[in-house]
Amino acid sequence: MLRLATILLAALLTLVGNSCTPFHPIMPNNVELNLGEVIGADVKQAFLSISTEEKWSLSIEYTSLEGVADWCRPSKSSGEGSANVLLSFGANTLEEERSLILTISFASSRKSLSVTQRSKYSTDAGDLSGWLELPAFAVDNERYYHSRHMLPSTGNRERSFSVYYDADYYLPLWVAYPLCSGNMDGIGIRTNDWGILDPNIPEEKQLYMKYSYQGSYDRGHMLPSASRLGSNDDNRQTFYPTNMTPQLSGLNQKKWAGIENQVRDWAYGCDTLYVVTGAVVQTAGGGEEVKYTYCKSDSSKQVAIPNYYYKALLQYRKPSTYQAIAIWLPHKAATGVATLNDVMTIDELEELTGLDFFVGLDDAIEARVESKTDNLYWRLQ
Repeated sequence: MLRLATILLAALLTLVGNSCTPFHPIMPNNVELNLGEVIGADVKQAFLSISTEEKWSLSIEYTSLEGVADWCRPSKSSGEGSANVLLSFGANTLEEERSLILTISFASSRKSLSVTQRSKYSTDAGDLSGWLELPAFAVDNERYYHSRHMLPSTGNRERSFSVYYDADYYLPLWVAYPLCSGNMDGIGIRTNDWGILDPNIPEEKQLYMKYSYQGSYDRGHMLPSASRLGSNDDNRQTFYPTNMTPQLSGLNQKKWAGIENQVRDWAYGCDTLYVVTGAVVQTAGGGEEVKYTYCKSDSSKQVAIPNYYYKALLQYRKPSTYQAIAIWLPHKAATGVATLNDVMTIDELEELTGLDFFVGLDDAIEARVESKTDNLYWRLQ
């Protein structure tokens, strides 16, 4: 019996070894979009990878925004075997997101992908991971908008600033930005390019700021012009009306200017200073009176006048040192720079504003740095 089994095994091995038809596993049919199933408003191209040994065909069904079609064009719509199909997208300049379904039909199966293209006027918090300066926020594309801007001097590869804009008040509630020496030391100059508009927010939601506000108010920058001198184009962005508030001349040109210089000095002393500059019309749960003014070029739009201003600051030094502090000012004429009387912890600022700052920080670091201030570290008197 043992000898018979040995003979049968040898015969089987001989048969396999002499076979002229090698074994090939069948490739499973699969499709994958290299950018994922959610793309940005300005994404122009993506690759659809098709893995198969069969013939296939591609169809597109537009599932939202009836009447807006053909914003996705494939380089080919059929083939045989694996392929990379180039998808070309039109920019979404509308206020709403739009979506489609890509269906790839094989001889033996079918695969579908739902693809959403974000609106020009909205953003996904997932796209902003690593932007430590950002507070938590939400947009609705009716009253609250988020507008982010990249640095032209870097070929738009690095971020410049983000604006959280209240279209009812015609006011940026905060502007957040990183600050380091490269932003302040460059070939740019103050352009004074008043009158341009933020390209990321509908024109009718903004003010034409060629001229200032009525009354004793300056066009007060939230992100200072002097903090973006990498190039003239970098500087020009700071003159968007979404970066302006009606600020009393006696504050803007005096203590506020002193604090802006103070902040730049702190930025020179570290690797990166993350800044949130905010305008507060009413504190969280507060009942402050809301007063209004107008810009001189358009008296039909009431602009809310902030009752307070603040700066939330997070300083980073390599390899892993963080310090944080907040500055809080009533909106009234004042001189000098920030002193011990003007500062508080980030936790205290969050109670006043109802905001959650520096949410991108590790939770343990955030809890530690937001609960205290080291006034000696910040050289405050």
